[in-house]
Amino acid sequence: MARRTIQLAFVLFSLLIEPVMALDEFFDSYQSGFCLAQGNACTASVSGYASHFYNPAGFTRFRKKNTELHLVVGEAHINGESAGTLLENKAIGLHHLLSPFQNNPDQYQFFSFSTLPAITFRNFSFAILGNAQLAARSDGSALDIDARQDIIPSLGYSHAFAGNILRLGISVKGVYRNQMKGVFQHSALNSLTETQLNSLFREGMGLRVDTGMLLVLPHRFLPTLGISWMNMFDTFFQETHYLNPQSPGAPEKVPQSFHAGFSISPKFNREWSSTLSVDYQNIESYYFPWRKHFHLGLEIQSSNVLFFWAGLNQMYFTGGMGARLKGGHLEVGTYAKEIGTVDTYQEDRRYFLRYTISF
Repeated sequence: MARRTIQLAFVLFSLLIEPVMALDEFFDSYQSGFCLAQGNACTASVSGYASHFYNPAGFTRFRKKNTELHLVVGEAHINGESAGTLLENKAIGLHHLLSPFQNNPDQYQFFSFSTLPAITFRNFSFAILGNAQLAARSDGSALDIDARQDIIPSLGYSHAFAGNILRLGISVKGVYRNQMKGVFQHSALNSLTETQLNSLFREGMGLRVDTGMLLVLPHRFLPTLGISWMNMFDTFFQETHYLNPQSPGAPEKVPQSFHAGFSISPKFNREWSSTLSVDYQNIESYYFPWRKHFHLGLEIQSSNVLFFWAGLNQMYFTGGMGARLKGGHLEVGTYAKEIGTVDTYQEDRRYFLRYTISF
């Protein structure tokens, strides 16, 4: 009874806090490093495992004899502020980072660690995402935070019609989420034990459905129009207590979003090819400036082994490279996100590393 009283008191206290900051970037369960390196412009050009989270119609891009199997996957995204904070404090647990966040006001902290084993054939894919992500900013007295842990099994299917001109796909996901989101006073947070801090996380399970379309014109450059509808009709959560028995309620819903993209894929010769793509994402969020929706990307590849990426993500430079060899894939790169409010611009530079044992 006393524990429930403490939980309720802290939840009600958090609701009374006036927001003083804004984590004003677009968040998703997962964003692929190689897509981010090419400006996150993948709606019309994605293929393989990443199709689950960009456009499920991309599963049709696989050749009939091509199978992609990722057994062991590790991926990390981090910005400079968080890298310094984690190295200095030698900890990644939220309870150990509250004081460092308070002592470094106005710094935007972000890191994400993921694993995504997957198997993909032409038209079909199964993947399981495990992700821990934190975004936070303190003004010295209050902390604006979105910390989450996700486990998301995903099943995707796509099919081509009209001689491969029209391609449709769907991805169905079961989403387990444990999330702490809101603005909290440091004076209240600092008095909590690690166990009590769990009472500010909300645990729940939901069903997410994504769908997409590709329209591919029969031209040697393969001009392609892509449209995706993510979190169809919103993703809602039902409260659970499997891993967090102190959860006071379900996570907030994830609103649906709409993305459109266009790509062309010129080939230089039998070994070297390229893809140029442009996206306009989160169309429903019309109140944001155009640059927050805009994505431009370039991929140059050699025999599907060496990859070079460059682009603009919300008008900020991105770049990277990857080597996809039998037995292991390595991808590295950098990108930036727009984290300013509706009418201001602020860049947050991030870096990623992805390594897989793959076949």
